[in-house]
Amino acid sequence: MKIEDIKLFIEITRRHNISMTARNMFMSQATVSRRLALLEDELNIRLFFRGKGQDSVALTPAGERFLPLAEQMAVLAEEAYSLQKGGTIRTLSIAMPDSIASYALKGFFFSLSRQNPAWDFEIALHDSVQICGMVANHIMDIGLSNEEVYLPELRFRLMYQENYVVLRRGEAWASTAPIHPSELKASHEIQQIICPEHQFWHDQWWSSGYAKCRVNHARFTAGFLNEPDDWAVLPESVARELRPEDGYIRYLTDPPPPRRCFFVTHKKARPNKAETIEDFLVQLEDFITEQKLDRC
Repeated sequence: MKIEDIKLFIEITRRHNISMTARNMFMSQATVSRRLALLEDELNIRLFFRGKGQDSVALTPAGERFLPLAEQMAVLAEEAYSLQKGGTIRTLSIAMPDSIASYALKGFFFSLSRQNPAWDFEIALHDSVQICGMVANHIMDIGLSNEEVYLPELRFRLMYQENYVVLRRGEAWASTAPIHPSELKASHEIQQIICPEHQFWHDQWWSSGYAKCRVNHARFTAGFLNEPDDWAVLPESVARELRPEDGYIRYLTDPPPPRRCFFVTHKKARPNKAETIEDFLVQLEDFITEQKLDRC
């Protein structure tokens, strides 16, 4: 039984989809299906229910029993890898949203890698709900999340928060006064799908379904700001990074709750990771202080 196939099985359980797994692991869909079939043959069990010609899958009862064993095997393989390297390699897997990794914490992970050459990182980009589930199931060591997803296994620590602002294209108005939401036309909104808390605030001002465009990755937002009345409400770090040369930013008079970043850990973290997780946290706090992010 190959550990690569075990990890492939775990990845499929995360995504519930063969083609998405193939793209994420840079494999062809046929390769993923073939390796999964070989693993099932070796175990002599069926791991997933999947319809003919369908990409979506669901664990069978046997697959559900095998999952915790597979996760333990992946952990043991990781520890064996560290021993093979003379015990000098410190491994750490981190899950976070792209909106945190690419904006407010831009540059942090590159500097972290340079400062810690003996660390072996795995970084995965997911939404907050997936991140919390992965940490709860020991699939990832730690997470950075925009939400507190209340799972009994998890511990959350608020790291920083930031305001939401309005991003628009065009010459900045003479006034720098904040904008009231009622001044923004729903039909010109480029809406980023963020979190339930933000959505609740949004729906108090604009009816769902009337936006010009909806995106689930902030990086696509600026490209859709084509007309003078177009606008997007984004976290300030995101808006400043994406602002085009002919764009401008305004604060809101009645803003949504601040966008928050939580440090997510398992209450029963693996003992061999405790020191590395603590070192990571110290370096993250130093970076947040240096960047003058709101420490709440």
